[in-house]
Amino acid sequence: MQAIMAAAVAWDAAYAVLREHVTIPQAMTDTWRNGRTARYTQVAEVVRRAFSLKPKGAALLRSNLKEIYRYRDLAVHPSGKIEAPLLHPELNLGMEWRFVYFRALNAEVAVQAAAAMLWDLANNGKSKDPKVTEYQKTLATRLAEIFPEGAPVIPSRPAAK
Repeated sequence: MQAIMAAAVAWDAAYAVLREHVTIPQAMTDTWRNGRTARYTQVAEVVRRAFSLKPKGAALLRSNLKEIYRYRDLAVHPSGKIEAPLLHPELNLGMEWRFVYFRALNAEVAVQAAAAMLWDLANNGKSKDPKVTEYQKTLATRLAEIFPEGAPVIPSRPAAK
């Protein structure tokens, strides 16, 4: 849970920096607030505008962030309902859903995916705003320290439902 939360917090931190340099129309901000727009949608939109992402790249980012934030939401706002046990893929045992959803592989996928997307933006993003470009360079330097071998690799096995 902590690793998945950290992945979402990393994106919230990037959002906070980029939001200061991206103009979001007041009507959109009002829609977000009044419609209770999902956090991943807001983050993806700010990143899309900050880096002028093309539709395909923006859709991929939104999809990946949706999964990270979905797991974060499950950790922060778990259902109080008693549910049937789920089959744990590695242990081949039925168990409570948290043990299946928050297992090591899913945490690794979330963290590596979050880091890989940040790496891609830091090293390949194109921004017209000099402050965003400055942030991008700093982010690239810090990520290179954390990942000296290059871009993080996302495990190939998909995460559980």
